[in-house]
Amino acid sequence: MTVRAFISVDLDRNERIVEFATALKSAEPALKIVDPSLIHITLKFLGETDEEKLPAIAEALREAAKGIPPFTISFKGAGAFPSMNRIRVVWVGVNDTLPLATIAGRLDERLADLGITREARPFAPHITLARARSDAPHPSLRQIIHDRGRVDFGTQEVKAVRLKKSILTRCGPEYHTIEEVML
Repeated sequence: MTVRAFISVDLDRNERIVEFATALKSAEPALKIVDPSLIHITLKFLGETDEEKLPAIAEALREAAKGIPPFTISFKGAGAFPSMNRIRVVWVGVNDTLPLATIAGRLDERLADLGITREARPFAPHITLARARSDAPHPSLRQIIHDRGRVDFGTQEVKAVRLKKSILTRCGPEYHTIEEVML
C-alpha cells in the first residue's frame, strides 16, 4: 500500500500572509488559496510512497536534521511560477534558508539510497499561497503580487521538521504527521 508523502516545516498562522491571500482571492476568485492552517515549506516531496519505506524515511529525516539547532527564517517578497505572465502558483519568499537547504541536501542524499529520486533543480524554499487552474493573466492579480514583491511578511522560529502524509479530498488536502523530528 502507498501513501502520498512529503517532508516539511509547518508554519504558524501569519496574518500578513493571510491578508495577502485574501487580496488574491478578491482579485481572482478562481484561484485556489491554500488553507492558512496547511501552509508549510516543502523540503522534499516524496509522492506516492510505499508504506514499508516510511520507517527508513523517518530515520533518514532524523539523520538529516542531526546537529541543526532551532533557527529563524524570514518571509519576504512575493512572486509567481512559472512567470508573472503565466501565473500558476503564487508564492511568498523565504530567506535565511541555509539550515533548510542543509537538511534538504542531506535528505536528498539519504533518500537516494532508498530509491527516491534526487531533486533535479536546486532547493528554492517558498510558501505556496495559491494555485490557478489555468494561466491567470488578470492584470489586478499581477498588480497585487507586484505590490508585495518586497514586502516583509515577518519571521518564524523553526523547531521541527515533519514527515507527513497527504490525503486528497473534495474539500482539499488533509495533512497528517507521521514523524516529527525536533531540532
